[in-house]
Formats: sequence, structure tokens, C-alpha cells
Amino acid sequence: MKQGKWYLPMIIPALGALLLDACSFSVQVLPTPIPPPLTSTQTSIPPTAAQTLVPFTLALPSVTPTLISIRLGMFDMLENFMSFGEGEALRSLAFTPDGMVLASAGGNTDDFVIRLWDVAGGQSLGTLNDHTGIVWSVAFSPDGQMLASVSSDATAKIWDWRSGTLLKTLDFPGEVVSVSFSPDGQTLAVGGVDEPQNQIRNAAVWTFSVDSWKPLLKLTEYWNITVMGYSPRGDVLVGGGTSRNVQVWRTDNGASLFTLNHAHQVSKAAISPDGSTLATGTCATVVNAQCTEGGVWLWDLPTGKLIRKLAGFPDFVEGLAFSVDGSSLITASRDGTLRIYSTSDYQPQFEAIPPGGTGVLALSSDGGLLATGGANGEVHLWKIVYRP
Repeated sequence: MKQGKWYLPMIIPALGALLLDACSFSVQVLPTPIPPPLTSTQTSIPPTAAQTLVPFTLALPSVTPTLISIRLGMFDMLENFMSFGEGEALRSLAFTPDGMVLASAGGNTDDFVIRLWDVAGGQSLGTLNDHTGIVWSVAFSPDGQMLASVSSDATAKIWDWRSGTLLKTLDFPGEVVSVSFSPDGQTLAVGGVDEPQNQIRNAAVWTFSVDSWKPLLKLTEYWNITVMGYSPRGDVLVGGGTSRNVQVWRTDNGASLFTLNHAHQVSKAAISPDGSTLATGTCATVVNAQCTEGGVWLWDLPTGKLIRKLAGFPDFVEGLAFSVDGSSLITASRDGTLRIYSTSDYQPQFEAIPPGGTGVLALSSDGGLLATGGANGEVHLWKIVYRP
């Protein structure tokens, strides 16, 4: 097992100016890992706004052509090549579909800004400042034209992020903490608290037509919707979290297909590129109301059956993403531990511990860039780096 800065020596043509030196925090490559114990799971959930964007003044350079997709067999060359950012703890990261711009959001007390970054150079492109509460999640539309954000100020906001124009504000009964566009970009789903005074059923997912912003469906759940997402085909929507349940709904009529029960709360969910597997981030072991071991549960999405449990994380699992080719599952726990598994046998293949991590992560749509978040608003960017 190798420590620190490392790479796999290969004689390959240089990839250009983007091959920057890697940072030097602890990294481990796990060639023959020991499987973590199988156990149950839990987590803690978001607690319970509005400010504008500095217009862009620079042409964004394209970085996509020189990137290698992060996938199984390439982890010996995965490096953190750039870090940037500022502000309070990050809650959400999202790439534009072309991977050229990254949005980061968070806040604890009064920092409710959405920041936009030029991925090629780590430079600020401006801010969106119309929320008045914690921004829990952000998502770009599939065509890259819009950015949606949700907040504890009980609003979802839709932006023309290039100009900084606020296109639409959607109001809700309570805080909203999850947001996702459908794969075809025609529908926006928002999840959060429905009736703050109702202790029985007080959470929901609302869907809206993007063309008119008219409401389409209201899908009811309990407590709060901390995880949500569409299947790759858009025929299924998953949501839930605080109730320890993840619901699986049909998107055409809102019919419930399955209720996936967990031992503890769920903080994140990701669906494999082929739509066959759902991964949910949770906690495997709780002692005195504290998560002492994080976990990931894996489900067969077509049948709703539990496939496997992964454990051995130092804290709650807050970040999940499948590689673009489906060969790997990227995970991150609240303490910042980044771990990648092979999906063929779910054995860990890579582990790193960036300083001050929060477990927040995002993978670009081409799989070439991985962003992980820090408690002080810092963003770490990762890519595959060949070195002769």
C-alpha cells in the first residue's frame, strides 16, 4: 500500500498544461483489500434564503478533451491536482454538463452564497446571492442553461447562472433540502418539509414542469427529504432519508413501487448508470446517538431487494457517485475519507483523506473530474494524471 504522492510510471504522451502537481495529503491504493464487515446503518440530517451574481467577464477554457475518465484500473493515477475556495462548510457541489464550471453551496450562519468556479484555473466566476438561509443543494439542468438551488429559507430558486438572473422562485411550506432535474430536463423535483406542525407525515417531493413551472406531482414521505434522484431513464424517482426510508416512485403517475427500509437515517443516494443498482449512504453503527461507523447499503433497484452492506467508514457516508462506466462506486464519509470500490465485488480499491473534508462530492458528467468539499468551503479537484 503506497502513501503520499504517487503515480504509475507509464510512457504516454503528455496531456498538456492541465497536468498540475498533486497535493500531498495521505493517499492509499488498496490492491488486495479486506472486505469491511457487513452491518446495519444510520445518519444525521440537514437542520432546518435570498442574495446576486457577478457577470462573467472571461471566456471559459475547455478542459474536457484532455481528461481521462475515473474508472477501475486507473486509481494508481488518481491525484488531487488543485484546491480552491472559501466560505463556510460546503453542503453541495455540482458540475455543469460540460465540466467547465463548478457550483459550490453551503453556509451555517450568514454565508448563504452559491459560488461559481472556473474549473480550469480554480478562479471565481461570481456568486448567486438571493437565498436567506442555508443552501442545501444545487443542480444544473441537463442542457447546462439553468442552475436550481434549495434552501432552509423554504424556497427553490432557478437561475440563468451565466448572467446571474433569477428566473423563478418556488415557495414551500418548510425548508427544502434536495433538488434534481429529470434526465430530459423537462421536470424539476424538489424535496423537503411539507407541514412543519404535522409530526406524522410532514415531508414531500414536489415535481414541476420546467416549461411553465406548474406543479405536476406531490409525493408524500416523512420528516424530511435528504436524498433524491432520478434513474438514468427518468422513469423512477427515489427520495426519503430522515425517516430511515427511501421511497421508489414511478414518475409518470407517482405510484410507490418500493419502500427501502434502513436501520438509521439516510444522507445520500446514487443510481448506477444502467439503472440496476441504488446505493444509499447511512450509518452502520450508532453509540449514544453518535455515528461511530458509516456505511453504504446497495439495493437492486428493479426489485427493491437489499444486495449488500458496506461498512468500516469513520463517520456517516455523505457522498456517493458511480463512475460513468459503472465499474466503480465513489464514496466519502463526513470526516473526509474518500474511498472507491469496484462494483464487480465491492472491494475497496482506493482511499485518501483530504484535510478538513466533509464527505460532499460531485463527479463530472464525463467522469474526468471529481470534486470533494471541505469544512472551510475549500474544493479539492481530482483527475487521472499520467506521468512518464
